Amino acid sequence: MKIFRFLMVLSLLLLVARTSAQVVEGIDTTVQQSDDMKLDKITNLRWQLEKVNKSYSTPVVLDKRLERLEMKDGSSLSPVARYILNWRRAPSDYFGPNVTFRDTVVCNPLFLPLIFKGGLVPNDIKMPQLQSSLQTEKPLVELPDTLFSSFKRNQQIQDRVYNYMRFNHPDCFQYSLRDLPNNPIKLKVIKEVKPQRVAVENEANANDVAAPKKFIPERRYWTSTFECSLQFAQNYISSNWSKGGNSNMNVANREYFTYTYNKDRIKFANQFELNDNVYTATGDSLRNYKIGNDVMRFTSNIGYQAFSKWYYTFDATVQTQLFDNYTANTNTKVAAFLAPLYVNIGLGMKYSLDKSYPKYNKYRKIALSVNIAPLSYSYRHSILSENFDLARYGFPKNSKGKYKQTLQTFGSTINSSMTFQLSRNTSWYSRFYYTTSYKRIESEFENRLTTALSRFFSTTLTLNLRYDDGVAKNDDWKYLQVNELISFGFNYKW
Repeated sequence: MKIFRFLMVLSLLLLVARTSAQVVEGIDTTVQQSDDMKLDKITNLRWQLEKVNKSYSTPVVLDKRLERLEMKDGSSLSPVARYILNWRRAPSDYFGPNVTFRDTVVCNPLFLPLIFKGGLVPNDIKMPQLQSSLQTEKPLVELPDTLFSSFKRNQQIQDRVYNYMRFNHPDCFQYSLRDLPNNPIKLKVIKEVKPQRVAVENEANANDVAAPKKFIPERRYWTSTFECSLQFAQNYISSNWSKGGNSNMNVANREYFTYTYNKDRIKFANQFELNDNVYTATGDSLRNYKIGNDVMRFTSNIGYQAFSKWYYTFDATVQTQLFDNYTANTNTKVAAFLAPLYVNIGLGMKYSLDKSYPKYNKYRKIALSVNIAPLSYSYRHSILSENFDLARYGFPKNSKGKYKQTLQTFGSTINSSMTFQLSRNTSWYSRFYYTTSYKRIESEFENRLTTALSRFFSTTLTLNLRYDDGVAKNDDWKYLQVNELISFGFNYKW
């Protein structure tokens, strides 16, 4: 049995010695310097090694029998086996084919392969006091709080870890400084090039260069604005409101469009407004819904500038409603399309003002228009006569005691509108209309305060007052008619 063991060990040693001899013969241990090596051409570790050692080649792969040596304890390996394993783990094989120095990130030396730097052991070191562990109760290094304290602390920690590895695990060092390339880097001195001053014979003269042509943008004579809203509203209506209706919760809709021409001394302004609301008719047994406020109005004004902000004008207003409206629990209509129809034209003068107030608020501005027509003509007509309340609109009776369907009067008219932008999100719109035939007075005063919560949502408070002494006198409100509306919902304008 002892003879068999001796033969096995002897055969293993012979096999190791033969393999190591083959490997050592294929290695050129001399380092050849390359004159054409330059630092900017170093791309990866394999290229560098091939340039330093022309005879470098990939080490021979060991067979499976020698690979078993890796599984054994390092202390039991022979020097020859260690040498073979170190060459098998060639440094160039530690990096993959896709890794180069351009990809490498400079990091803490503690995370790089250990390099033996040499040097003498410090004289003040006490070997018995070296600890086998890096963990201590106190901080490794205590430094004053200076500008480079953190850098010095990290440097001393690195030195202590390096010394610990050098004293306790010297077998982990596979490199030394003499194994690294030591070709000196030749510095190239870059000489400062001072710019040469060139003498200019003739200075440039600004008068010799033609001025650029003045850009005059094309003027827009026609301008337009549009505003649309669809909101849920609470509505209060007086009992004598001309178009009928009751106080309610409703859905209100309004479209307002302007189209204006302004050139030289001529100004042509057009306005179109559509305003109505719909609510559930809870007190009407004949209908499910009713129309609370229904207005379709078109206003046109053409003027010629007289002086400053005053214009000679011709003004025209056409107004009616779109939908039918009935008295509760009856088939008697109180409003319908072209029933009635209002037309008013007049000659006079108009005052126009557009002004901004950037001193108080950059968004604050006012647009005011007041048209005074000392001579005006009013025409009122209803296409309906049967089952229609003509008395509500002040139509007179004929000789037979029936109400006329047409009413014509001459008199004076004042028609004004104002848009006051208080801030970026708040605006106030007001309209005042007054006409008289010197026997009858009709007047409308509309106010609308809008607060925008966002670009598309707003809250609106509307108060409409109407005065008409040509209709029957109401016990509570006399000749005054009131329509109040608070709404919230969608709003869009441009």
